[in-house]
Amino acid sequence: MNLTSERIFDLLLPGLNNVTGRIRYYSFYCWFFDWYASQVRTTSRSKQNNYLRRAEFLLSLVAAHKELSGVPGITKALSIYAESDEIIDLTKGTQEGSKSEGSYWKNPRGVLGQYYISSIKQMGILGDQGDKEGLFVRTDFQHETKISGKQLADAFGLNISNTSHIFAKAIENNVVTKTELELLSSEFNMLNIPNDSEEQQLLWQLFSGVDRPKEKDETYFRKDTIKLLLSNVDVIDSETKYDQLNVPFSIYNNGWNMDYSTSQKLWYYFIVEQFWSVSSTGCLDAFLKILDEQSKNNWIDEIELVDHIISKVMELFQKDGFDEESDLFFESTFTQESIQELVLLSKNEQSPYIKIQYALLAIQKLVIENSASNAELLEISNKFKIHTPSSFIVSYYDFKSRQDLTIKEFVRYFLTRNVINRHHFVALRKLNATQNSAKFYREDGMIRLVDHFMYDYSSPPRIHTLVDFMRDLSIIDTDSTALTQKGQEHLKMLAE
Repeated sequence: MNLTSERIFDLLLPGLNNVTGRIRYYSFYCWFFDWYASQVRTTSRSKQNNYLRRAEFLLSLVAAHKELSGVPGITKALSIYAESDEIIDLTKGTQEGSKSEGSYWKNPRGVLGQYYISSIKQMGILGDQGDKEGLFVRTDFQHETKISGKQLADAFGLNISNTSHIFAKAIENNVVTKTELELLSSEFNMLNIPNDSEEQQLLWQLFSGVDRPKEKDETYFRKDTIKLLLSNVDVIDSETKYDQLNVPFSIYNNGWNMDYSTSQKLWYYFIVEQFWSVSSTGCLDAFLKILDEQSKNNWIDEIELVDHIISKVMELFQKDGFDEESDLFFESTFTQESIQELVLLSKNEQSPYIKIQYALLAIQKLVIENSASNAELLEISNKFKIHTPSSFIVSYYDFKSRQDLTIKEFVRYFLTRNVINRHHFVALRKLNATQNSAKFYREDGMIRLVDHFMYDYSSPPRIHTLVDFMRDLSIIDTDSTALTQKGQEHLKMLAE
């Protein structure tokens, strides 16, 4: 994913990421650290981490007992459950006292440390104990609209009141029986939040509330995105797999609107950057294929290669009735296809020369269509410090200053500056940081292929997570993409 898109995600959907797969872990961790503080009462980081890993592995054993998937550590849990008799030693899964390699979770900080802690801290429900970084406590405060870790801990506790003592005993003794796993299998099922419970309601309030509770400036981009998601989900075929790009696609297809909310404008901005990124990367992909074909695994003259590509692409424009020597590239759009259609055509095209043409047509249309939006997008981008030197929003102004370039002149400029030189610059910068990402090498006017690569849209992984969260909260149906009755009620409240 390009950096601009990632920054937009950080802004729009704080408190979750592409691996925070189950929303109930947010309330579970609050309960766990509440229990730990009241019952274990030690400030040892290592002991807290040992207990945490026992608890996480125990949750995966509960899932293994019921043959459930979608819980972190389930692969190791299923294996140990199958090979164990009635009594299961938790150290078989945690490998406590030895290296975590081969345990239920390779990262010694557990699932929380690797996947959840940064997002959970953003939500203001867990934090470090004073200046002891890595020693976690649930938060406790009173606020009219913000949710504390103590509230979630208490709500989770209400839903496990019949079996919490069994879970706690297993953590303390480092052992559990299969009989006890059966008793735990309902209340400690991380895939099921009791419907209409206080825990369910507080988790909804947490994610539909203020973006970053600890910050002074209050924004509600996540809440607005949930509203956009639920509105979009309910109008598509309930049997169709949800496309994570539906929200930004639908916003862009409706055209730029000054009355859009800031969240809508940010999603518009996201898909503009994606169109730009995929089109530009498609040109690089095509360039590498041509380099491979023409060089036959040897060095080749770079200028001759560029001239060859331009000649072939110009033939395509000529066939479409354009004069590459006199027609200006940005004078008017050359095709009726939408940008989305052109990007798809470019992605699927096998001929590298036609791939480049489709990508160029998409970029041309992107520049022309966003003459009205770019100034405000730049203003938003500056306000939230989003864009980078390679962003479309920067290239737009470069292209606007070159309105007098003919088709042939622009193609040469773009291919040289935005494809070849840009990749070379990025590869050199990464090489200085000991990362070799170069797809070609250049030396004394010669160029040689190094490797090919795969490319596509950066599907919003947090949208996927958000859909899963809404399913866990019984807002989106678990077997389809349709809203439940509860989901329709929540959408109505968000619209008010």
